[in-house]
Amino acid sequence: MISKRSLILSLSLATLLGLMACTPKEPATSAPNIEQMKMQSQMKALSAEVVKLRESREEVELLKASIAAMDTQIAVYQTKLDEKAEQPVIEVVATPRDPDIINLRGNIYVLIREIDSLKEGMKNLLLLNDSLEIQIEQLALETHAGVVMESVTTKPAPVKVKPEPVKVKTTLRVAEAPPAVEKPVAAVVTPSKTRGYKFNADYRMAYNDALNNYFNNDFLEAIQDFRILIQREPTGAYADNAQYWIGECYYSLEDYESAVTEFEKVFNFEENNKSDHALFKIAISYQQLGRYLKAREHMERFLNEYPDSELANQARDFLKGNRQN
Repeated sequence: MISKRSLILSLSLATLLGLMACTPKEPATSAPNIEQMKMQSQMKALSAEVVKLRESREEVELLKASIAAMDTQIAVYQTKLDEKAEQPVIEVVATPRDPDIINLRGNIYVLIREIDSLKEGMKNLLLLNDSLEIQIEQLALETHAGVVMESVTTKPAPVKVKPEPVKVKTTLRVAEAPPAVEKPVAAVVTPSKTRGYKFNADYRMAYNDALNNYFNNDFLEAIQDFRILIQREPTGAYADNAQYWIGECYYSLEDYESAVTEFEKVFNFEENNKSDHALFKIAISYQQLGRYLKAREHMERFLNEYPDSELANQARDFLKGNRQN
């Protein structure tokens, strides 16, 4: 069902476009008056807000798709966990001899946190959408009023009657005026939201594509996509996430040495929300390599640095079972 605000907004924009088409243009030689300049400024502002709203709506849809894909992947992990665990619940205690179980549990919590982060981002975008819709509606009404006021107050220019020239029996050759050269219309350039991508939605889509490759077990393709994402936007919002998933790709390929190397790179990003997950997976990777002392060392470090992480209980279970090693 079309909302009242959307209906008003659509009617306002349609009316505005109609009035613009019907409003008589001033001669090219006359300088624009203050009202015209104000109206042009309002129209530019309106156009900019419409672009922002369109981009924001696209990003919301991408976030919804990401959340749906992650929910599906969590179900896949849970199914695998149920097959391996004696009790089909996430809380089953895993020991160092159960690396697959503890890894699946960790992956589930990683995705749960990422989903929570996406939901928070989507909530903020929806609030932004509401604000943009209000601004667009207000600008449309103001511009509409400006066009109407100008069309009412503008007086027609007086018609000057020129005296008829005296006819002289002389043949004059009138030189043809050179053809008018049309000036190219400058393209409207929308400022990019990120350095490597034109819009935030493009950045989000690139991240989604790489993540979907990982979910589809196309790990080599995912690694390449995540690396490109980091190269194009090394300080972007998803750069640390991309680096973390590169480590996950190598872990899934059972290349645990490379997994450790890639997980360690997560700490190079100043602001990130993947440090605890990366350190946890470094410990698990060492466990897979049979380097139990190294695994224990990193898991103890994990508990010291991230005692409030959702993975803390699993780390404690890991250390309890790893006493004999």
